[in-house]
Amino acid sequence: MSFTNKNDNRVHLTAVTDTYNYQNTVPKSCVHRAVVGEVFLTDVRKIHDDKFTTAGYLPKSHIYFNDLPYQKSEDRVYDAILLLEICRQTSIYVTHNFFSVPYSARFVFDDADFILLDKNIPYKPECSNVIVEVDIAERKFRKTELTGLIFRMNIYVDGTFCAQKTMNISWMDERKWQRLRNNRPLHSHSTIASFDTTAREVGRQLIQNVVIGNKEISDRGLTTTVIVDQDHPSIFDHPLDHVPGMLLIEAYRQSALLAINHRLNIPSTELVINRYKVSFKRFCEFHLPVYCHVWLDRIHFTGNKNNTVIPMTIFQNEEVVSTAELTIMSK
Repeated sequence: MSFTNKNDNRVHLTAVTDTYNYQNTVPKSCVHRAVVGEVFLTDVRKIHDDKFTTAGYLPKSHIYFNDLPYQKSEDRVYDAILLLEICRQTSIYVTHNFFSVPYSARFVFDDADFILLDKNIPYKPECSNVIVEVDIAERKFRKTELTGLIFRMNIYVDGTFCAQKTMNISWMDERKWQRLRNNRPLHSHSTIASFDTTAREVGRQLIQNVVIGNKEISDRGLTTTVIVDQDHPSIFDHPLDHVPGMLLIEAYRQSALLAINHRLNIPSTELVINRYKVSFKRFCEFHLPVYCHVWLDRIHFTGNKNNTVIPMTIFQNEEVVSTAELTIMSK
């Protein structure tokens, strides 16, 4: 595989991508999915002990990952959230298959920094393919036991370098997990009355993909209630004992779009989130209410004021669960 710089200053793959398998997905268990339709990886290659490559595809009709508003079919684009999921699947597959981590191990998402290099990843008549270049930046140990990895990933869509991600994950064996998580309530705190946000306000078309509500706005901040729907077919593809990072990132995304609309009067359809910088501090539990707070008084601008940086916090029971900075620009 080799790379070239073209006139648009982006890096392009010059290798023939059809040397990778795109005919079928990897086994669903390899990426912690219960449904085949939720698997987007199709091939994985080991280059050496610290470098791997994965291949995959971008779905065109997924109920969650393809749920972005558009006026005309030629305006349709892919959501960066889909690339985050492909990176998650990449990290899980590489960890199990090349670092001898058993499938009984339980994983923890520690933090991530994702940067989108292109404003838009447009739909094409044919299926778009993805290549992820994976470098192991760091191995984490507890004494002599490997307990985590930090990945650096370069993501190419149809040969064009379009995103980067640094991802930090940890894991523990089943026995330690049960000691830590045993007897946690699994029922969700009721959020039936929370749906006061329209799908389009938060960059979605389907109301079932709206994960925030009960918005409260002051000069200093905007706070939303996170809606935890354990029947969501994609976010809760399989049973969990805590609120997953995927849902919290979506809550950040939707709350940030609401905040920009409130502060700058720009609708979600005119905005692109080009950076997700997220850190997770503790488990988010099902049985307690979850809130996402946007620090409106700390919003600042970068890149000749083209980018708006939005500091955010998710909290539960008056404790910080996660912190984030999302960067948004106009299309």
